[in-house]
Amino acid sequence: MDNHSNWLIEQVASKQASELCKQIIEKLPDYFGVPESNKKYIEGVKSCINFVAVNVKDRLNIAGMLSLNFPYPENSSIYWMGINPGFHGQGAGTLLVQAASNYAKNHKVKYMIVETLAPFEADPNYLKTYQFYQKQEFVPLHNFKPAGYEFNMVCMLKDLKED
Repeated sequence: MDNHSNWLIEQVASKQASELCKQIIEKLPDYFGVPESNKKYIEGVKSCINFVAVNVKDRLNIAGMLSLNFPYPENSSIYWMGINPGFHGQGAGTLLVQAASNYAKNHKVKYMIVETLAPFEADPNYLKTYQFYQKQEFVPLHNFKPAGYEFNMVCMLKDLKED
């Protein structure tokens, strides 16, 4: 059930974002199972614009976080995103992507990208992630296999000019 009215989207400072990233990663071992990558994410979110979805009635109840960076002036990238397990499917992720898209558009950005596991890898968790991004109007752009990584990834694109 999507109930967007339960969530308020706020920006958070880099130190808090790093702590929240660590907390969410620990609750999602099926999504974030590579310790070296997790350390990079926990540190990397500090240099991003970070949005959190907080419960409107209990502001300490955080559903998830999205970290946005800007690799090029006309391009934004979802660097990291995680939703606490008990809050999947409740609309917080959609609101986070909408907030990030609006922020990017307000800064004259034309495109947003995200990278996730390619759907043909058939991982049930990441298939849900891929489908979530499709619902957010991201389209697959290309597949790639990072050096030293055993799985194929997909880069997905959202055209913010059409949003």
